[in-house]
Amino acid sequence: MPETVLVVDDDQDMCWILEVALTGLGCAVTTVCSAQEAIASVAVHAFPIAFVDARLPDMDGLRLIEELHSLRPAMRIIMISGYYFEDDIRILEAVQASAIDGFLAKPFQIDAIVAALTGKSNGKHRP
Repeated sequence: MPETVLVVDDDQDMCWILEVALTGLGCAVTTVCSAQEAIASVAVHAFPIAFVDARLPDMDGLRLIEELHSLRPAMRIIMISGYYFEDDIRILEAVQASAIDGFLAKPFQIDAIVAALTGKSNGKHRP
């Protein structure tokens, strides 16, 4: 289980839900609401894993993931979205290209978060 986790989502409620769930699993959590905040956070802290929303107001989630990997190539990234599903071509391509290490469709269950954290998921989860 990673010690620290970054959550990137412009929905304050989703940040809070993930923070509560991840803290309950023993993780320290940093939440940010924009791509620029995520880039700034990753520039100074080596998070082992990040949960990144697919749609952010200042940058597309897949573009942000590219930026984060350029700063921290070893960071695992789980994309979260209420707009895309695991069978979406953009998500399938990102998983196949190893751009993302998993995908969670909102709303998701706590067991999906645990599986993503431990790396025991198949990379895709639906509610």
